[in-house]
Amino acid sequence: MRSRPDLARLYSQALADIASQYDLPGVWVGLAVFFQGWAKWSDAAQESRLAGMRRGLTIYREQGLVWFLPGLEAALAEAEASSADTDARLRRLDDALAKLKRTEQRWYEGEMHRIRAEILLQRDPANTAAAEQAFQTAIAVAQSQKARSFELRAAQALAKLYCTASRDADAHAVLALAVEGFPPTQQFPELAEAQALLSALRP
Repeated sequence: MRSRPDLARLYSQALADIASQYDLPGVWVGLAVFFQGWAKWSDAAQESRLAGMRRGLTIYREQGLVWFLPGLEAALAEAEASSADTDARLRRLDDALAKLKRTEQRWYEGEMHRIRAEILLQRDPANTAAAEQAFQTAIAVAQSQKARSFELRAAQALAKLYCTASRDADAHAVLALAVEGFPPTQQFPELAEAQALLSALRP
């Protein structure tokens, strides 16, 4: 079975080949370049990855379109974890959330709030209140959209935050709700991680 990074590389390369072969509009070229950079998430060539994502986003913006734009901005903010200051990444993400409100491109909204929470924690690990609120918002948005995978990722992150504060009961409660009834799948490794954490938290 191929790993998710392998599949991401395969699909992004296929999109790039199709865009080139059939001379597709620039929007598809921009997406192909962006996703090729994103597919290198687990690679060591971080600067190459970020350069590809930024170049792809620039090409995409030049088309004057807003489809997927908030989600792409959020993905770049997350990818910039160790290469840009947290204030800059928060500005990028807050701008993306503002665009989301204007464009109603809400398909990635839950993940955007989760990413925002992670950046807030990186900026000030001792001040967890804002991050906790952002994680809770991510969970609420994902639940309203029935986006179970986004809900689980946000719940798992919030549960880990609670564990660091010795709030095991809160961690168990938030994670149990997200895991309950989640269909078994090997394509989503976070599920196994969440189940293992939940088992460790059981009284």
